[in-house]
Amino acid sequence: MKPGAGAARSVAMNEHEIDDRDLGPGDPADPAAPERIDGALCPECLGVGANPAGETCPVCDGTGRATGRTGGA
Repeated sequence: MKPGAGAARSVAMNEHEIDDRDLGPGDPADPAAPERIDGALCPECLGVGANPAGETCPVCDGTGRATGRTGGA
């Protein structure tokens, strides 16, 4: 390790620890925050019920909800 490389780290952290404090979820009201995937929605169409071509989603049959075969309820 180069001298002075650890100066930006917190004093409580050891050399082998990873600083992951900024990797957690931020402000949920922030409009620029990435959206979380809802487990109740179909993973194929993301709740729309249709694919981009306008056809009924073959995974959820157009309901937009996760089914037993996709791991949902």
